[in-house]
Amino acid sequence: MGSSISISTIDDKISVLKNTRIFSETENFVLYEIASVLTEVRMGRGQVIFKKGEEGDKMYIIKEGSVRVHDGGHVLSRLVKGQVFGEFALFDEEVRSASITTEEPTTLYLLGQEDFYKLLIDKPEVTQGVLKKVIRRIREMNELESKLARSYLKIQKQKNEIEIQHRNILEQKTELEKRNAQLTKLNEEKNELIGFVSHGLRNPLTSSLCVVDLFQQETENLHPDQQEYLRLVQNSLRKMNSLINQTLDIDIIELQRDNLKNEKVNLADIVRQLEESFKYTLSLKKLELSLNLNELCILADSNFIYLILDNLLSNAIKFSPREKTIAIDLFQKENKVCVEISDEGPGISNEALKILFDNPKAHGRKTDKTGLPIVKKYVEAMNGQIYCNSRAGEGTTFRVEFDSIDEIL
Repeated sequence: MGSSISISTIDDKISVLKNTRIFSETENFVLYEIASVLTEVRMGRGQVIFKKGEEGDKMYIIKEGSVRVHDGGHVLSRLVKGQVFGEFALFDEEVRSASITTEEPTTLYLLGQEDFYKLLIDKPEVTQGVLKKVIRRIREMNELESKLARSYLKIQKQKNEIEIQHRNILEQKTELEKRNAQLTKLNEEKNELIGFVSHGLRNPLTSSLCVVDLFQQETENLHPDQQEYLRLVQNSLRKMNSLINQTLDIDIIELQRDNLKNEKVNLADIVRQLEESFKYTLSLKKLELSLNLNELCILADSNFIYLILDNLLSNAIKFSPREKTIAIDLFQKENKVCVEISDEGPGISNEALKILFDNPKAHGRKTDKTGLPIVKKYVEAMNGQIYCNSRAGEGTTFRVEFDSIDEIL
């Protein structure tokens, strides 16, 4: 082991033995007998005392220094002055369960099995002292085992509670997934309803209002009762239009961006659908629809895009004089896809433009009701922008801009 042997006095050895647990309660005369057979060994730093798996027949007491108990590179514990290791080798020759290496220059007392057996035979007092300590160690081990058993039961109980909580969480997760699926379905049904309101009700309603407006321009040919009936029909249609707009307005207020569909929408296709839907309405006022369309797509919700353009085109038709032209231009400018709807109507004053999307009634276009605020909300919900360019007596152009697909991707 690369060690050196030194001589200590019996008193030195007895002093060390008294401070070790295994011999702390042993009588002095017994300690004297044990001290007389101890061998003192000095070892340098980093020396291996024994290795795991080696057979052993000696017990070691640390007089000075320290050692580490390890299994390969894993340190199990560290022992210092007064501590004992390898004591079970006094009773049997089982292989060592771990390796021991000094961490600094260390002085050890060695007690061999053969010398220990001689003491047991010649000195019954030694046997009695050692047995007391071994019995105490066994009791301590029993007490530790009992504590470990209680701890195991406590851990097992906690484990069972955690498993129950885990099952509850899984059940809650399943229920949340089920409710989320229901909400998704309801949201899809809501979008279908909005599409129905837009396609199935707004277009016929707009056409009916246009017909009533045309009749009102020729009231001199109508009987007073017919004029009254016409006013009743017009008021009813406007109330219906207002109710539809308010319903859509409530929907957009409650709408969250995450609920919007994010799909590829061909704006040119949407414009062509509107052209077909408003064909009859346009013919009533002999209006020409001029289309200048590039095939451009954006990522958006098709139902809401339709609502936006439907509203803007409806307004253009309402406020265009007979036999005029409405132009729709679809083009890309830098990273934006733009739709412009222009009419040759009465236009909007500068004062009214400032609050156009907040209070459309201020510019005198009574049939707008809440349409333009709705349009603005839908546009902004899809990260777009809307602008209006108009001068009194010179027509109006509404422009809607969205990010191009390339910009988003």
